Amino acid sequence: MPNENEDNELVECDECSQQLGQDDILTTSEGNTVCNDCIRMCEHCEWSGTIDDSWHTVSDELWCEGCWENESVYCDRCDYTYNGDRVSTNHINGVDERWCEYCYSDHAVYCEDCDEYYADDDGSCPSCNNSGRTIHQYSYKPNPVFHGVEPNGLYMGFELEMSFGRISTATFNFAATKVLPLQQSNVCYLKSDASIEDMGFELVTHPHTLYSYEQATPLWDFIEDMRANYNARSWDTDSCGLHVHVSRSAFKSGAHTHRFLTLIYKNPKEMMKLAGRKNSRYAQFSDVYQPDEWGIPRFNLRNKIHGKHYTERYSAVNTQNDYTLELRFFRGTMARAGIMSALELTHAATEYTRNLSLADVKLGMLQWEWFASWVEANNGIYPNLYIKMSKIQKVSLENREMLNA
Repeated sequence: MPNENEDNELVECDECSQQLGQDDILTTSEGNTVCNDCIRMCEHCEWSGTIDDSWHTVSDELWCEGCWENESVYCDRCDYTYNGDRVSTNHINGVDERWCEYCYSDHAVYCEDCDEYYADDDGSCPSCNNSGRTIHQYSYKPNPVFHGVEPNGLYMGFELEMSFGRISTATFNFAATKVLPLQQSNVCYLKSDASIEDMGFELVTHPHTLYSYEQATPLWDFIEDMRANYNARSWDTDSCGLHVHVSRSAFKSGAHTHRFLTLIYKNPKEMMKLAGRKNSRYAQFSDVYQPDEWGIPRFNLRNKIHGKHYTERYSAVNTQNDYTLELRFFRGTMARAGIMSALELTHAATEYTRNLSLADVKLGMLQWEWFASWVEANNGIYPNLYIKMSKIQKVSLENREMLNA
């Protein structure tokens, strides 16, 4: 006759000596008997071991020693280990390090004269000293110079693409030289951009406070000079856009960032109307909808906030950059009021969502009407945005001109 106590026999965990019932026993790949607290599983190969085995974090996953040693890559710049199937490492000239493709893309400068990549510490090639150029390579990224004082760390920079049509090369090059005083005073610089039709460049500003932009008369004079005297265009093109970067340090928490992104993504029609263009493949509003276990798209900001390397760069808000969030959905414009309204929208969205509570969010305060009322109450701070928002009900997404800046 079977012993009725056999099923109740206790077994000791090989790691912590905890007494386990038959239903609580787990076995590792090596045959060890362990409890639930002491077992670990490799998320890459599904090998199971114990808590005392060697484990490593790779691309935010737990990997065993073998997978880590044979199939991961380490980036010396960001001090992060990645899945080797997804990321390759690259050599930077003059630096005894291996960089991942993300750091390679964001923090290396290409010199076309010597066909090499260099670290962006000084924004120039040490061999050719090409930092004095008026139009730099697309990868050019000098150290940022901050303008103004902002207690909340809310600094913004913008990238304005402009096309000069079929202008002569000599005239185009001469127009570009007019940026030199602004470049030397670290207000802005110019970069080449292959996506711009005909001849053109991208104007990139150093980080400014909103007030500093209001006072940046030489910057606005340069943009107007390009428009009035050299026929530069941004609005009336199919290839130019306006991107606004806001510093990550402006957000006091992950919850603040979540509220900011929700405000942008939960009000796509109004945002597109203000921006002057419909949903674009270069600025998608759809990347925040992830399929659930049933394959049904659900609003999900997890990758936007926590998995920047697994979210889309060409989205309404690009969160892949280390130090900024990039609002990409604005149509390009040469008008000061149009650029300022984009900067004011970015600033207003950041400040409006700063101190909202969970109760406020549940009440619906991330809906457009609440935000619009707040901007109206603060119209002295956001005059250009307020004027645009007051016209938004008259704008149709089917109208190509939309809300002309």
